[in-house]
Amino acid sequence: MDEVILEVRHISKYFGQLVANNDISLTVRKGTVHSIIGENGAGKSTLMNMISGIYKPSKGEIFVKGRKEVFRNPNDATRCGIGMVHQEFMLFPELTVLENLMMGFETKKAGGFLDKKTAKKDIEEIAQKYGFSIPLDERAEDLPVSLLQQVEIVKILYKGAELIILDEPTAVLTPQGIEGLFQAIRYLTKHGKTVILITHKLKEVMEISDYITVLKNGEVTGNLYPQDTDEHGLASLMVGRQVLFNTSKHEKDTGSTVLDVKGLTVVGSDGIEKVKNVGLSVKKGEIVGIAGVAGSGQGELIEAVFGLRKPKTGTITYKGEDITFATPKEKREKKIGYVPQDRLATGCSTDCSLVENCIMGYHVAHRFRNPLLVNKKEAEKFTREVVEQFQVKAQGIHDKMGTLSGGNIQKAIVGREFLQDNDLLIIEDPTRGIDVGAIEFIWQKIIDIAQKGVSVLLVSHELGEVMELSDRILVMYNGEIVGNLENTPDLDEKTIGLYMLGGKRDEI
Repeated sequence: MDEVILEVRHISKYFGQLVANNDISLTVRKGTVHSIIGENGAGKSTLMNMISGIYKPSKGEIFVKGRKEVFRNPNDATRCGIGMVHQEFMLFPELTVLENLMMGFETKKAGGFLDKKTAKKDIEEIAQKYGFSIPLDERAEDLPVSLLQQVEIVKILYKGAELIILDEPTAVLTPQGIEGLFQAIRYLTKHGKTVILITHKLKEVMEISDYITVLKNGEVTGNLYPQDTDEHGLASLMVGRQVLFNTSKHEKDTGSTVLDVKGLTVVGSDGIEKVKNVGLSVKKGEIVGIAGVAGSGQGELIEAVFGLRKPKTGTITYKGEDITFATPKEKREKKIGYVPQDRLATGCSTDCSLVENCIMGYHVAHRFRNPLLVNKKEAEKFTREVVEQFQVKAQGIHDKMGTLSGGNIQKAIVGREFLQDNDLLIIEDPTRGIDVGAIEFIWQKIIDIAQKGVSVLLVSHELGEVMELSDRILVMYNGEIVGNLENTPDLDEKTIGLYMLGGKRDEI
């Protein structure tokens, strides 16, 4: 365990005037789990991109097994035994698992033909050695997220990786899925592999890490063993202040029903029913959370409720009015706000300015509506409110949205929706990719908004988030709501996890 597999010496990375990493040094030992944590913009991704060969350092050196290496591209890093599993899986959905695993690393027969038989045998041996069980002949699009993650790990093992970088690997897993991933990580390190883990979840860092490096503003603020600290200590190193990790919830009386969904069936883009005869309601001032593993129908349900997808059957009623087939524009005009799960494809336009994005959807609605022109001064004033209140790191409000980091784009979108005068907020993964300090802030904002009488329908793949915020939790499995649970103190994550996996079902 004392053998050093990776050493980074005094690395810096500049993008023009921006200093993304400044004089970072770290040592990673063979057979360990080394966690890298930090706020959005702390420099984690930039550092990993240099270690995996995507970026070249502006200064500093990288040593692998004691030998200095200069990576010109990711293939150079791969040849040195470094592989990275990105947060967004890089698989071709229409191809089989085997075809995905072979991609870019093809085994060939004489004459240049693919040798799938030999590749399959080699991959099966790797999977068996490290305790993975993946269906090689099934298409990637037919597999659950937890299996896709295993496919990504096996893919880099097949390419000969000794050092595996995992970027936010538990973001879309159930408690049981996280447990399974951690078993796999421990099995990998037991067999001599090394894991660098990037995550925002400090509870997981404390559970799985052998060593922890904390980054803040592109610099190392801490190198420590988990036994020498706790979650609060790590959070303080990350954000420079104490983080409490809990929200201030007060007793409240919910009012009349604001949103009422009955018998809703929704067909997905593939022509298959993704939502099956779903009914739900949200009262004034109530926060209703929806939990479920990815692909359980939450996305299609929300798209139908907000008007992005037409339902096959059923009704959606808002304040007593049928809005089943109303458009998103019409729903915004009725004071319904929406934070989408996909911040880039649905939540913003990366080519437009921060100002344009902050009024997007509301330029025809209640806040900025004008018969002829958008009120430019009002739009700029509102954008500054979003930037200041939600601590969006941007050089200027007229910068293109695409120049911001993912976490800051998320904060801008959340701020845009939260600062409008909405009566119903539909929110998907509000803290996706956001650091612990901002998570605490946004959680409290959701609590405060509901306290003022705004109704909230919350979908999150972070089960802890659903449990922290919701008054009531609906659990979706295979397109149906299988659980309607009051969020009482004795409700635990494993119980909800059983519903999410189809192991429990209420008579609803």
